[in-house]
Amino acid sequence: MLSVEAVNKSFDGFMAVNEAELLVEKEEVVAVIGPNGAGKTTLFNLITGQLAPDNGRILFKGEDITGLPPFIICRKSISRSFQIVNVFNRLTVFENVQVAVLSHQKKTFNIFSPAKNMAGRETMEILESVGLAEKANSISSTLSHGDQKVLEMAIALGNKPELLILDEPTAGMSPEETEVTLKLIKSLSGEMGLTILFCEHDMSMVFSIAQKIMVMQQGRTIIQGNPDEVKNDRHVQEAYLGGSEECFR
Repeated sequence: MLSVEAVNKSFDGFMAVNEAELLVEKEEVVAVIGPNGAGKTTLFNLITGQLAPDNGRILFKGEDITGLPPFIICRKSISRSFQIVNVFNRLTVFENVQVAVLSHQKKTFNIFSPAKNMAGRETMEILESVGLAEKANSISSTLSHGDQKVLEMAIALGNKPELLILDEPTAGMSPEETEVTLKLIKSLSGEMGLTILFCEHDMSMVFSIAQKIMVMQQGRTIIQGNPDEVKNDRHVQEAYLGGSEECFR
């Protein structure tokens, strides 16, 4: 579904992404891990069009999407959430997701129909799928940090994505919120059949849900393989300063 081929990105001579390689198959859950500053978020920004690579290719379902703007990539059924929560704070939970659904349905320019009467069923179905239906009328700024992160995932689902990209989906969450999010990601993959690409620092979460793991260090891909292959790779262990697989427990 997604292929990143020898992609580079530098900033004022600093190579943030250096010949990175990534392969994501349909309906896989793939994690990208690496130390702070390894280039994970920059890689996600390149895939989703926030940045254009200096070299290399990015293919989605065989189509070259390298350097396309974010709105075009979004319309090709790639959605993402961000490391820092990015929601409309003054809108309700329902309205946040409704905006995404209406955008996907290309109804955002229908100025003669009240928005409150549009896409109600589709919006509630998404809120129910992520466990936020009971908070549909809450102002999003009043939600807990964990619920805001889940709301951002719900907004991403409003685009009906085939590939969902999550940038540190459990960052700043309590253990209880992390567990809820873990179950949600498993549900999105298993029950809804979504292909999911995510980066995360919580190694217990990564190794519990990822089918494949790609490891980055200094912008480069060290390895991509199944969890056991990654856990036992000497270069990966050294990158995490543990020197053994204990660093992943």
